Amino acid sequence: MRMNIGPIITEKRKEKKITQQELADFIGVSKASVSKWETGQTYPDITSLPMLAAYFNVSIDSLLGYESQLDPKEIQHIYASLKDSFETKSAEDVLVSIRSFIRRYYSCYPFILQMGLLIMNHIDRLPGEGGEEKNQRYMNEAKDLFVHVRKQAKDPELITKAFKLEAYSLFTLKEADQVLEILGEHPPGIFPVESLISGAFQMKGETDRAIGTLQSALFQYVIIVMSAFTNYLQLLIESPDKFKETVQRGRAIADTFELAPLHPVALMNFQLSAAFGYAQMKEEHAALSMLEEFTEVIKEISFPVVLHGDDYFDQVDDWFNNLDIGNQMPRDSMLVKENFISAVVDNQLFLNLQEKERFQQINMQLKRLLESEEGK
Repeated sequence: MRMNIGPIITEKRKEKKITQQELADFIGVSKASVSKWETGQTYPDITSLPMLAAYFNVSIDSLLGYESQLDPKEIQHIYASLKDSFETKSAEDVLVSIRSFIRRYYSCYPFILQMGLLIMNHIDRLPGEGGEEKNQRYMNEAKDLFVHVRKQAKDPELITKAFKLEAYSLFTLKEADQVLEILGEHPPGIFPVESLISGAFQMKGETDRAIGTLQSALFQYVIIVMSAFTNYLQLLIESPDKFKETVQRGRAIADTFELAPLHPVALMNFQLSAAFGYAQMKEEHAALSMLEEFTEVIKEISFPVVLHGDDYFDQVDDWFNNLDIGNQMPRDSMLVKENFISAVVDNQLFLNLQEKERFQQINMQLKRLLESEEGK
């Protein structure tokens, strides 16, 4: 909650062409008090607000200069600060801060949506013993924020995001029927509005903006396709031929768009999904090959990870900057790195590989990466 009362008192006083002393005499305070109000050192006592508002013929809200909305840059800054505070403050203090911001900006719906995501992405860092009960408690808290946005927001795009995030939280809570009730039982047809937006810019002679629009769309579709492949693999364990073909096609997309430097998180998720599947199918050589590829990628990543373009996607940075949380990853990058490494080192699926020299080499390299982070 931002209060700009000092500059507003100064502005209104000068409009009335009165001195600080004259205003002080009317309110019944010292000239020094008025000076401190105007410089932001102190605020007027709450009992003085009605008198000041009446004197200047404005509402108390106008006098306070209260702004219930945040602009995109402010949302990005607050999200990043809260995310980073997990490293410097206690989990209890971070949760108090998150809830305090939610209360302050409860009617700033883009911000509330991001606070729901912040909670959802950091449940393991929030206070309380781990386990299903903790997960359900915080996931329900995030879901309630998404429902609030869905019911109160007026922006159709924001409402759509809230619907999808509500469905995701319900999915995590294992409420399958409610997920299908919200989303339907069949995926909707895709209507690519970015082609219309790009075409409109082209009509206006704004070629660079037309290119940037389609580049940002292509970037998103590539990551969405990789995510779909990642999830699809887990449904193909009983269909080895289809599984292997899906791995091959996913790798081809990753190679074509050079995902290792462009979006390593999406690539590593795919690689791990493939390794998990091969391990379940007892395809040890293929599982080890995917784990070796995964290890090479994570060794080359510079943390923290930020979204960026490359030589091909050379006009997407402006789009990143206008996202709700900018070009930062929604979850703390160091936590992502730890979770990726733990998914290999501590995974029961790879028990049969423990005696293999190749797996021991992978294990050693990943543990060294983890130790190097802990030593920083």
